[in-house]
Amino acid sequence: MTAMIEGEALGEDNVPDLILMNYKGPDFVGHKHGPDSDELRVTLEEMDRQLARILSALQAKVGDNYLLAVTADHGMPPEPPSPDRRHFAPAIVDMLHDKFDPKVRQLITSFDPENSQIFVDEDRLSNLGVSLSDVAHFLESQPYMFAVFTVDDVRNFTSPSNPKK
Repeated sequence: MTAMIEGEALGEDNVPDLILMNYKGPDFVGHKHGPDSDELRVTLEEMDRQLARILSALQAKVGDNYLLAVTADHGMPPEPPSPDRRHFAPAIVDMLHDKFDPKVRQLITSFDPENSQIFVDEDRLSNLGVSLSDVAHFLESQPYMFAVFTVDDVRNFTSPSNPKK
């Protein structure tokens, strides 16, 4: 951002300049480690230092003739107390392997914790005699799971013939 401020023609005419920046650090770290975590505290401290650098670059380039608006994605509730603590994707993957594929542990091919997605090897499911619905029902039985959707659930919900759309 400071390189962009220094390299662009900001403040060189009478037309106000608009700079948009998505400052996502707290969102990523907060989702992964929780809003009360040391990791988020360190992230916020570093982001404050970086924001000071950006403000210095703006001051050097355009003086006091700018308006800065800083926004945030959203807040988060505090870390739940044990035993309802935050459950991270690798632990959920281990739990699924323990339940459905304890010997080979290759049922889950990958996971995307940022988007709460777990990808299952459907051929492996078939070899184990398990369905995606079985996996979904098991996950939904966990007290910390609100809802679980299979790819078929998503397809059925978004189909053009679905009147709930």
